[in-house]
Amino acid sequence: MQVYIARVLNALLLLFSAVIVILFAGIFVASRFFPGYLRWHILVFAVTAVALTLFYRYLEENWDKRVILRMAREGKIGLMHINGGKRLMALRDTAFRHYWIYELEGELYNANHEKLAKTFQEKMNSATEDVPSGFVYVTYDEQKPAQIFIIPNAMIGGLPNLMPIVKGYEKNSAIPIRYLDAHYNRGMVLKTYREAMADYKKAQT
Repeated sequence: MQVYIARVLNALLLLFSAVIVILFAGIFVASRFFPGYLRWHILVFAVTAVALTLFYRYLEENWDKRVILRMAREGKIGLMHINGGKRLMALRDTAFRHYWIYELEGELYNANHEKLAKTFQEKMNSATEDVPSGFVYVTYDEQKPAQIFIIPNAMIGGLPNLMPIVKGYEKNSAIPIRYLDAHYNRGMVLKTYREAMADYKKAQT
């Protein structure tokens, strides 16, 4: 899904850039042939350029987060055991922040606790190298099986409607849950809790 989002954003960036360039070129045309409309054309160019830039930045920052929050609120989640992953492609946003898109693989436990082999893409922090093995919660809808994103642990804890679902998984003795620390920091960060605690202690010294 993250690859799809990246491709759509790239297409939008090209489209918006073309619109802005055409409007900018129109300023010179207006100054020569329609001088009475020059101020209006400059105003339209400025407003359009700012609006398209802000809209693109909004999509860039929030598209995946809004999908994650909406699906989590609707209880459309699953438990994913990540076995590992590999880098697919590098990304850089309009703020020049770098990310890696990883292909992650493992087993997903759906609402009926059935185990399904799954691979999906996630936008990871640029410092990510090896992906640890462990459990995370992900968005999952059987009607949209490709729409899988890792849900940050803080979001899971902040949505009371998810607690019965989480407890249901944790009470299932057939699922050997060992959670990873999953949080968002310029891309998704996955660590074992031992690594997370070591980083926390290091930051306190």
